[in-house]
This record gives sequence, C-alpha cells and structure tokens, in this order.
Amino acid sequence: MSFSLPPDISVQRQRLDNGMVYQFRHKTLGQLGRIVLQDSADGLCQISSEVAGDRDDPMTQTRSQIFEPLSQQLATALKAAVGKGRQTVVNPLSKKALPTPSKESVTTEQIPCPRCGEIAALVIVANHAKEVAEMEDCAQKTRSIYENSDVAAWIVGAPVGNIEGAPVSPILRVWPTRHPIRYGSPKMFCAELEAILPRHCGGRLT
Repeated sequence: MSFSLPPDISVQRQRLDNGMVYQFRHKTLGQLGRIVLQDSADGLCQISSEVAGDRDDPMTQTRSQIFEPLSQQLATALKAAVGKGRQTVVNPLSKKALPTPSKESVTTEQIPCPRCGEIAALVIVANHAKEVAEMEDCAQKTRSIYENSDVAAWIVGAPVGNIEGAPVSPILRVWPTRHPIRYGSPKMFCAELEAILPRHCGGRLT
C-alpha cells in the first residue's frame, strides 16, 4: 500500500493476534485516532476507524475534521491492498476514548475555596507531558475527571526550562472554558489560582 501522510501526522503500526492497528498522532493535537484491521470468524476483514476522544469534547470535533477524510482515504487504500480475493467490510467512523498507556500516570490536587471550604479548583499534574501534543493527550484522557468535578481545572505538565532559576512548565486551563496552552513557573500559576479562588462564592468562573 502506497500512501503519503501530511507532515504533521505520524503513524505507528501494532500487530494483533487477528489483525493490525494503525495509531495516528498529530503534532499538536496528540492522539488523533486509529484504524483497526481485524479478521472475523466468518472470514471477513473488518476495517474500523476511530477518532480519539469523547463525543462531548469540543476537541474531538477538531480531531475528527482532520482524521475523518484521512481515514476514509486510508480505508479505501487498505481495502484495495488486503481485500484482493476476499470480502472486506469498512465500518462507519466512531468516536471513543482510546486506551491510555500505563506509563502516562497523573496526579490530581483539589483546591478548597478559602471562604466556604468546598472544592473550588482542580489541578491535574502530568509529569510526563512536555510537548503540546502530550498535554492534549492528557486533556483528552482526563476529561471525565475535570468534567465531573465541574470546578476550575488546569493541567500542569513537566518542567521544560527555567526563568530566573524557577522551573517553567506548560499549563492548560481546561474547564469550564478551555484556554490556550501557556508556559509559567509555580509562582505564576499560584498567582493565577489566588486570583480565581475568591470568586468561587462571589460569581461564575469562566
């Protein structure tokens, strides 16, 4: 099979007992989706395309806009390559949370409101995440955590450098409104938290 991927998308192939998985990653969006080839008991070759992410996640739509046309082209090419002399079925595109590698562990810290004592903020620490794509992966895989908490939430990645001797990490505000990724020191992040926490009892957070 001959097919050229866009320069910002990479693919890894993993062999299964009854088929093959092609995992696609985007340079800045992280895990994009996958195409699964599986042999069924009745002799059919099933080709399934899956966009990474929950249906309710706005970023899933962004990934879908990139992956859907690509997966359609790839599925057609794969069907032509593996379907010679056998029946091949191409399944509709689906959206789902893809498996998370075990090495990608995160910790969470709940920050109480200084007035009422209820949880007012959530910090997810992803010590493995340095690149933008890795932060996006974490946001995708921990969505249920910060969505269920329904308080102001951030993802803080691993240090990537220093400013005046202080470590600097990528910081992504993910809830209730998603903000662009920025880079800051612990002092800068604490200042942002201190500015937001008093608003827990006084007004709506955005």
